[in-house]
Amino acid sequence: MCLRRKAPVVISWIGLALVALLPVLGSPVIAVAQGAQPSVTNLTINPDPATLGQTVVFSAKVAGVTGDMGLIPTGTVTFYNGSTQLATATLDSNGVGTFSTSSLAIGLYFITAAYGGDSNFASSTSSLVLLTVYQGGANTSTSTSLTIQPDPGDMGQTFTFSARVSGGTGALGQVSGSMTFYNGTTQMAVMPVDNSGLATYSSSSFDVGTYSITAAYSGDSKYQPSNSPAVPLQVNLPGTLTPTTTTVTSSNSNSDFGSTVIFFANVGGGIGGSHPTGTVTFLDGTTTLGTGTLLNGAASYSTSTLSIGTHSITAQYSGDADFAASTSSVFTQTVSFSSGSSTFIVNVNPSALTLSQGSSGSIVVTVLPAGGFNQQISFTCSGLPIYTTCSFSPATVSPDGSNTSLTSNLTIKTNVGSSWLSPGNLPFGRSLPSELATIVSPVLFGVFGIGAARRGRRRGRRGMTRAALFLAGLCVLMSVWFVACGGSGTKRTTPSGNSTVTVVGSSASQGQSTTFSLTVQ
Repeated sequence: MCLRRKAPVVISWIGLALVALLPVLGSPVIAVAQGAQPSVTNLTINPDPATLGQTVVFSAKVAGVTGDMGLIPTGTVTFYNGSTQLATATLDSNGVGTFSTSSLAIGLYFITAAYGGDSNFASSTSSLVLLTVYQGGANTSTSTSLTIQPDPGDMGQTFTFSARVSGGTGALGQVSGSMTFYNGTTQMAVMPVDNSGLATYSSSSFDVGTYSITAAYSGDSKYQPSNSPAVPLQVNLPGTLTPTTTTVTSSNSNSDFGSTVIFFANVGGGIGGSHPTGTVTFLDGTTTLGTGTLLNGAASYSTSTLSIGTHSITAQYSGDADFAASTSSVFTQTVSFSSGSSTFIVNVNPSALTLSQGSSGSIVVTVLPAGGFNQQISFTCSGLPIYTTCSFSPATVSPDGSNTSLTSNLTIKTNVGSSWLSPGNLPFGRSLPSELATIVSPVLFGVFGIGAARRGRRRGRRGMTRAALFLAGLCVLMSVWFVACGGSGTKRTTPSGNSTVTVVGSSASQGQSTTFSLTVQ
């Protein structure tokens, strides 16, 4: 009972203590903080470029990103040139702050506007805007381009920055003035512009990192100033490769069977301004389709031999001395049959074969049936150089109507043929194999020998001697003739050079063909 009577008194003393502590604890004890919504600041400069002594107006408009519920940002916005403060302006009823000046000196300015925020909107900073102030009197506009070599590069390497000023219609004549090179907002060098509009600057003082390089042309009495777009420079540790990203697309992701599809690969080299070099290999699943050589970071490969169905296409970049290898995501290529009749196509892999004289090589011939094609197909080839043969294993394939691909192995042999007597050295232009020569020789020797012996017996010893000498001379002459004409002197040699060989697949109703390049060396 005693505790119950004292409880209200105790609670009252606790309440008084909390009230007394409020000034110490601060408002968060009893208030809920209100979060500020994001804002965005947009900066405009007019005019840009500006002439010396001209009034330049900087305008910054601040707005809520989402859910502003009709609220207009209040407070101030501060204008900066790099890290140097130019002025502070109060936002008007439309959320716009302005600042004007006519006292800017000739040069390039890196302007940003920073909003400080209020109770409803968070602070934000505008994108960087370049402002050029130049000597008045020029009436020809210009543009400036910037290249960096090497890019990417290694720490300690010498980087060369080349900036060229040109007019709207191309090169300018008798250009004067200077080119200022900037690393971000930091001035690196001021270099003279030659008569062709070119200025260069070199430096080896970059540490590992990424940099944004800009070139600004000063202008002269005839030509207005201009600034290049910012060019990224990537500096790596020696031996470090720049990462790449590879993408692949096609000319038609839903193609008809037998039609030509072109696959395109693009290889990006991080932030560097240079393009990766080397080759890109295009694959259908794990099967190599072909390769393409990169030009300005792009490569392509075309084919008309994709089978009906879906194909998972990827592009693999091989990398080079500066850029790392990379593989694209899978691109789905769909091939359908819409002609309404059954058919097939013939493909060879590889599409080029190089052989040395006297050697042989193989190519895989693939038949792709479509539309339920089920006729037997036999193979032939044409366009081979002389003393060269082709053979197929198997010589025929038999599609079963399921559109399943079938293969045959094509073998090419060079320096093919027996040793034959040279037609030009034989009567009537005929030729005889050397094996036949070995049979004919003894027969002829026997016939002549028997005749000579008979004549010798009739004429006595002197006649026998003459017959023996005649037979010996005849043997020597015929031996020389057969060896020279039917021996190794007529060995078949496939001539060196390039040939286009046609492979034909023939069925009872149609024939399809393809070609490959044969080089004999």
